[in-house]
Amino acid sequence: MSQFPKLRTIRLKNQSAPIYKADICVVGSGAAGLSAALEAALLGESVVLVDAAPQIGGQAVGSALSTICGLFSNATAPTRLTHGVMDDMFETFLANGDATLHRVRGTYIFDYMVNSWMRWAEDKIVSLGINPIPGAIVRAVEKKAGNIEGLFITTRFGDATVEANRFIDASGDAVLPWLAGLDLQESDRNVLGSVMAVLENVDTEVCRQYPRSLYHDIIRKHGNEFGLVRFEGPVFVLPKEGSVLLNLTHIETPMEASGLALACIDGHRQVDSLLKLFKRELPEAYKESRVALYGGAGIRQSRTIISQTHVTLDDIINGTQPSDAIARTTWPIEFHGDMAEASWTVFDESHMHYIPFGAMVPVGLDNVVVAGRCIDAAPAALASLRVMGPCFAMGRAAAAAAHLTRNGSLHQIDILSLQESIGDNLHKNSVDSWSNNFVKETGPEANGI
Repeated sequence: MSQFPKLRTIRLKNQSAPIYKADICVVGSGAAGLSAALEAALLGESVVLVDAAPQIGGQAVGSALSTICGLFSNATAPTRLTHGVMDDMFETFLANGDATLHRVRGTYIFDYMVNSWMRWAEDKIVSLGINPIPGAIVRAVEKKAGNIEGLFITTRFGDATVEANRFIDASGDAVLPWLAGLDLQESDRNVLGSVMAVLENVDTEVCRQYPRSLYHDIIRKHGNEFGLVRFEGPVFVLPKEGSVLLNLTHIETPMEASGLALACIDGHRQVDSLLKLFKRELPEAYKESRVALYGGAGIRQSRTIISQTHVTLDDIINGTQPSDAIARTTWPIEFHGDMAEASWTVFDESHMHYIPFGAMVPVGLDNVVVAGRCIDAAPAALASLRVMGPCFAMGRAAAAAAHLTRNGSLHQIDILSLQESIGDNLHKNSVDSWSNNFVKETGPEANGI
């Protein structure tokens, strides 16, 4: 008979908190943070990756987003605008059948399976020697002059400290400048979030033939009966047979734990109501369907930094190319300020707009750069720049900038050297060789979200 273990007595003692050290600390592991961490490691930097969620992937995983927007130009041929680690993700996902592409509103969306994203990210983190710390809340920073020297974090196992030379804030909420005592910004109007959900056992062949207007008409006619609050939005057919993604909810996203949790619960209720409605009104596709995955609260906008460069709505509409541009996109201005519906400003085929590096460096800190939805931008401008394509590009730029300024201030960076290191995100216009095999402009989905 095998020998079973015995119990021993243990007790909480006063002990020193573990210290994690690296060249670069990245806070947040969503699209921007994951990109930043991987790109920094590829540049030879040691990296600690901190995230409040219990798993790696940020909202791309936790909120079940399942779609990457803002990657392509508006031309008929799907010219991809974001490169770097995104190249490997694309090739891996498509080769494994874990992603598809479809055309909407004059551009293309990349649909992926959540588990595939998570496993790809985990494999990359391990292979590049990145030290991940999920489930870690940053509760304070150690600041000296204009530099953050360390983070004080709390995990389920106790407190710990992270020390680094440079920090990349991809938290979405600008948590490092906030804890450093800097002035930040927030919208004076509510910007709504969403709870996504994946349905399974859907007849996707039938579903592909449903025009978006059909969903909208049904929800507008019967939504009140089912307690729904949003009356438009997309339904995407996912790469896994029989699976669709719902983006048909709106919720408040307060910066307060209990309020956000209750809003997320209401989002799940909305998903359940949508499923009941579809089962009744669209039985051909949804009769046997069920919820396979509820997403967490998807937050679109919260706190943003104050920098030397503020991206305005006019910058987006006019396609202004700043001298310190580090990324480009053509994604529409997708603003969620009304509970019933979102507003869209769509651009023509020749349009392009840009993200300046100056909007990523908070005034008052020399060794911190932000990436993602907490950059300095007007709410309407951020409504285009916050999607995952530009976030990947911002993460790459943040990593390159941190690498180039290891001995100096991010405010004094040689911008030409930075732009040269990420040049394909600014200048590459080639069409992916595999695109014709995956992109189709047919069926009801072809005409818009």
